[in-house]
Amino acid sequence: MNTGLEINSVSHFYGQYPSLDQVSLQVDAGSVHCLLGASGSGKSTLLRIIAGLERPMTGEIKVNGVTLYDEKTNTMPEKRPVGLVFQQYALFPHLNVAANIGYGIRHFKREQRSEMVEKYLQLIELPDSGDAMPHELSGGEQQRVALARALCCEPQVMLLDEPFSNLDSRLRADLRKLTLRLLKEAGVATLLVTHDPQEAFAVSESMTILESGKVIRAGKVRDLYYQPNSLQVANIFGPINSFSSHRLNAGLPPLVGEITELAGETEDGTLLLRPEFIHLRIPNGDSNAIVRESVNEGSTTLLLIELDTQLTLFARILNPASFAIGDRVYASFDG
Repeated sequence: MNTGLEINSVSHFYGQYPSLDQVSLQVDAGSVHCLLGASGSGKSTLLRIIAGLERPMTGEIKVNGVTLYDEKTNTMPEKRPVGLVFQQYALFPHLNVAANIGYGIRHFKREQRSEMVEKYLQLIELPDSGDAMPHELSGGEQQRVALARALCCEPQVMLLDEPFSNLDSRLRADLRKLTLRLLKEAGVATLLVTHDPQEAFAVSESMTILESGKVIRAGKVRDLYYQPNSLQVANIFGPINSFSSHRLNAGLPPLVGEITELAGETEDGTLLLRPEFIHLRIPNGDSNAIVRESVNEGSTTLLLIELDTQLTLFARILNPASFAIGDRVYASFDG
C-alpha cells in the first residue's frame, strides 16, 4: 500500500544556525500538500533534504513505507524515487526537448526511451516540439518540459519549488491545473512550496505553515483559514479583524449581530473575524460607519471602515463595489 511521503522530526543546521527544527508532515499518495511560509522559513531546505541534496542532523524520511533517511540510512539522491522541479527550469541548453525529457532514463534501451519521451510530450501537450531547443520555447513551455523530465523517471514523490511563480497569472493557473492533474493521475505524493496563500487554496486540501524553520500550524486548508490557532497564523492569509474579549464582555460590542454571543464563550482571549463576515448595506437612516479606505482585489474589494465608536474594521465585498471612500454605511456581523 502506498502511504506517500512521511517526514518525522527533521532538524537541520547551517553552521550553528537552525534552519529546520523538528519538522514533521505527511503527504498521502495522489494528493497535494502545500508548504507555506515567507522567504527564509526553511521551505526550500526541506525540499532539498527530501531529495537528498542536503543531509539533516536528525529525523526520518520515508516514501511509501521505505526509509530514505534515518540515523542508519542515507539513500543517495539518484536512488530516491523523488522528482524535483525548481522555480528556475534548469533545462540543459545544449540538448533538445526530447533529450531533456529523457535525460533521467538514459539507461533505458533506445526504443523504450523514445516511447517514454513521446508519451510525455503528448501529456504536456507539446507533441511536435521534441527537436526544439530550450531557448526556442516560451517560459510556460520550458516549465512543461521540466515537469515532463521529472515525471519521465516515474517518481513516487514530486517536489515543486514555486515552479509557477515566473509565469503570468492566466498561464500560471492553466499550467498548475495541468501539472497537478498529471501528478494525481499518476498517484504521486506532491509537496508544493509556495509563499502565496491563494495558490495554496487553489491546489491543495492540506498545508503546513513554516516560520523560522518551525511548524506553526498544519492541517486542512479550510481549518487553517477559518479556525486559526493564533493571530500569527490568521494574519498569514491576509487582513483580519481582531477584538479583545474584555471589550466585548464589557458591553461594548463593535457590531450588531451574533458577535456578543460568541464573545461570551471566551473569558480571556481574542475573537477573530474574517473581513467577509462583516456585512455592509446602504443605510436607511441608521448608518453606523464610514468608509475610510478601498483596495480593489479583482473579484472583491477590501474596505477599511471606521465605526462611530472609532473602531476600525476590514470588510470584503464583491465587485463591482457598492461603496466608495467617504460613504456612510450600516455594518453588522453576518454569522
